Amino acid sequence: MCGFIISDFANRFEEGITQLATWLKEGKLSYSETIVEGFEHIPQAFLDLFEGKNEGKMIVKIS
Repeated sequence: MCGFIISDFANRFEEGITQLATWLKEGKLSYSETIVEGFEHIPQAFLDLFEGKNEGKMIVKIS
C-alpha cells in the first residue's frame, strides 16, 4: 500500500481535473452523503461521525 497527497501531483492538476470531470459526466464516479437538517442537530451529527452512522460525507444543512 502506498499513500499520496495531492501536492505530490501538483504538476498534473489540470490533467486530473479534466479526467475527473469526464468521469463524472459519464457517470463513472459516484458519491454518497448523509444530510442532517437543522442547526440544532450539529452536535449529534458530529458525534455520529465517530460512531460510523454516516455514509460518505456528513453535511448539516442550515436554512
